[in-house]
Amino acid sequence: MMNIQIKLNAYIQQLRAPSSIWQDLPLRIKGPIVIALPLTILLLSLLSLYLHEKQAAILENKLRVALQNQRDIQAVHTQLVEASTGVRDYLLTGEKSFLTIYFQANKKLASTLSKLEDELEDEEQIARLSRIKPLVNQNLADLAELVSSNLEIDSTALVKQFSVQGKTLNNLRTLIEEMSTREAKLVADDQKQVNYERQRNINLTIISALAGILGTLASAWVFSRTIVKRVQLIRDSAAHLARGEALALPSISQDELGQLAHELDQAAQLLTNSMYEANLAKLQAQEANAEKSIFLSRTSHELRTPLNAILGFAHLLETDLTDIKQKESLSMISAAGKHLLKLIDQVLDIARIESGDMQIDIQACDISALLDEATHFMHPLAKARDIQIKTYYPPHLTIATDRQRLLQIVLNLISNALKYGPAHAKVYVQAYIKDDKVIIEVADEGKGIPKSMHHRVFTPFERLGAENTKVEGVGLGLALSNQMMAALGGEIHIASDKSLFQLTLPYKQLAETPEPAIDAPSTLNSISLRHQAKILYVEDNPSNRALIEAIIARNANFHLYAVSTIQEARSFLVKSTPDIALIDLNLPDGSGVNLVEHIQNNAHHAHIPILILSADATPASIGRLKRMGVYEYFTKPLDIAAFNQTLNKLLNSIEKK
Repeated sequence: MMNIQIKLNAYIQQLRAPSSIWQDLPLRIKGPIVIALPLTILLLSLLSLYLHEKQAAILENKLRVALQNQRDIQAVHTQLVEASTGVRDYLLTGEKSFLTIYFQANKKLASTLSKLEDELEDEEQIARLSRIKPLVNQNLADLAELVSSNLEIDSTALVKQFSVQGKTLNNLRTLIEEMSTREAKLVADDQKQVNYERQRNINLTIISALAGILGTLASAWVFSRTIVKRVQLIRDSAAHLARGEALALPSISQDELGQLAHELDQAAQLLTNSMYEANLAKLQAQEANAEKSIFLSRTSHELRTPLNAILGFAHLLETDLTDIKQKESLSMISAAGKHLLKLIDQVLDIARIESGDMQIDIQACDISALLDEATHFMHPLAKARDIQIKTYYPPHLTIATDRQRLLQIVLNLISNALKYGPAHAKVYVQAYIKDDKVIIEVADEGKGIPKSMHHRVFTPFERLGAENTKVEGVGLGLALSNQMMAALGGEIHIASDKSLFQLTLPYKQLAETPEPAIDAPSTLNSISLRHQAKILYVEDNPSNRALIEAIIARNANFHLYAVSTIQEARSFLVKSTPDIALIDLNLPDGSGVNLVEHIQNNAHHAHIPILILSADATPASIGRLKRMGVYEYFTKPLDIAAFNQTLNKLLNSIEKK
């Protein structure tokens, strides 16, 4: 405790001077500030990154336009050459088909030049284009004149015209090459700028990430320094308070944590006093409980010792005496002794339950046999009052519970019904299952307990007025039964309109060992095959595969080949042809329906009978597979008898072949 106080004082001195304003801010303001710091850094980084990415996109678009211009410049040159070549070939051969090339090139030139005029931004390139366009028009005009001239023109004149056109074309080539050179330089410059911008964006991304990390670390440091550390100090102080130790916890700020520290410091004084008083009361209660246990133990010992002699000798005398009056007196002594012994046992049972010392032995319990035993025990008492006990319960109703404790509860209820119910009447005992619970009911034909008195029924030594009657009892039976039912995980309910007590216990059907149908004699073993029937089983679940393997292993006429996927099944079918195919529909690499179709569509395998074993028990799936021609559709859990019967039929048909 002193260490925490020293830490608090040091922490107060460390924080108060420069950061008192921050310390006094409410947590509702500190929290958003701490959260907003890294978010602000991150948003600013993202904004900067966005702006640079936008600039990079502009540069990339500029580069794309420059590359397109480069291609268009080359296209102008190509189209001029194609136009000249088409006209020349036409004049040399007279074939008009060559003019098609000329006309196409002539048409493309106008479009390409127009596109270049729109896209060019460099002043030098624009100036060269303005010089190229008249030359292009002049060249096209010269070619048009050659096309329109008579093919019989004098060769000298033709050569002259070609010479003029060729000169124009050479000038164009020179200007186009200059444009190409210039555009290549522009492309290289744009590419360099794009690369530079991209590298800068990468660097900026790294810087932004580092800034975000640093901002987060700074926020975490501020949060830890101003909030977490203080919470830890309060937590450590609370641990001391939990042990009942007083602690001075001064407030170091006016925020919620400071107010909490102040309130906690005030509560500490009250808690210390309360814990001291509670511990004192607890010690006194433990001492009283220990004394009570010692008293009950000693009382039980002291009472059981004489009772042993009383009941023992009473039994001996009962067999020796012949006088009827003496036997009646002896019976009264024996009954009184047994009643006292039962009272002792009930008191000790209640004490054990309250102290948590009662041992519960959970095991399989046949409710039917238990109720038979209970009614048999109560038969003498029922006969004495001329009461019939009617029982209604299913045979072999087995649950997991403490049989001895449950029998004790049932005996107590039946005993109460026989003692407090009307004579010459009936008592009803029945058991049934409802909503995953086992219900045991004991009823008589009396009026029952008024609802206003239900809260007193399970109070020890409370007899609800029966103490004024001749009926023996001390009022411990129902109190003990109620506590035992709670220990068994059940409840006791009282009907408000009739004399009926109802016990409810959780029902969990115990696993029984069924006789396996697959071990029954079968005609399969009587058939001697020339070879084992091969079954291809496609199933990825290990437990399902183990079940089928266990079934098939019981018969030497079959050999099972188990695979997990459709692909493995197809590979097996390539190498071998099974006699039977057993297929699950839900497989890792697809639906088993695909494998069924694959088998049916293969000429070598279409004859194989197909069995489906699937957890899909919907009528739609069963009907669809049946219509596809599968031999049988089995649903999980598997009906092993039906499965063996189907294999029996298939085995017989295989042998006949």
